[in-house]
Amino acid sequence: MSRQTLGKRKRYILGFGDGPKPSSSSSTPSRVSQDHVGELQKLKAEMEEMKTEHEIEREELRRQLEQERREREEEKKEREEEQKQIAHLTSLVTEFLKGKTQTHKSSIHHDGAMYSTGGTNTR
Repeated sequence: MSRQTLGKRKRYILGFGDGPKPSSSSSTPSRVSQDHVGELQKLKAEMEEMKTEHEIEREELRRQLEQERREREEEKKEREEEQKQIAHLTSLVTEFLKGKTQTHKSSIHHDGAMYSTGGTNTR
């Protein structure tokens, strides 16, 4: 049927019709097959090695991220502690200044007489 359609030419359909046939069909495919198997094994080994390297890199990145997270937490705690210290010092300074203001006002109103802060007697 192919000869009627395509005419009588060699190698239209390999393995059918006219044309040279392989001399030894058993030796060539097995050698090719063994080559493919060897290549596949080599590629699988390379792929496993790449997967292992990838996992190592991934684990290292995870450790680095965890370390950075811990450092940020420590910095946050330090900032919070500094803010508490600032608030405490601010309250101490405020109390001290209130006490100074109270002392200063009481010295101005001595014995019911009022003195100016300039040091002159208003009596």
